[in-house]
Amino acid sequence: MIISKYVKIGERGQIVIPKEIREKEGLVPNQTLRIIHTEGEMIIRMPTMNGTPEDRILNALRKAKFTEKDWEEIQKDRHDKNRED
Repeated sequence: MIISKYVKIGERGQIVIPKEIREKEGLVPNQTLRIIHTEGEMIIRMPTMNGTPEDRILNALRKAKFTEKDWEEIQKDRHDKNRED
């Protein structure tokens, strides 16, 4: 399905990606996107298409939407593991 939306360019050249698209693609604040410019066209690509393995891992973690309790448990497990080593 193709979604087409119009957006305005802000004073500093910023655009807002519509909420419907952000949610559909799992975009989160501070995520890096790639912009490709061709004559009369700009294409926005998600880094998971061509990103590094680290980018793909970070994006998967962002999409997982861990709760604060989940992160506390992860940190506790890491802390406990480091004490064992």
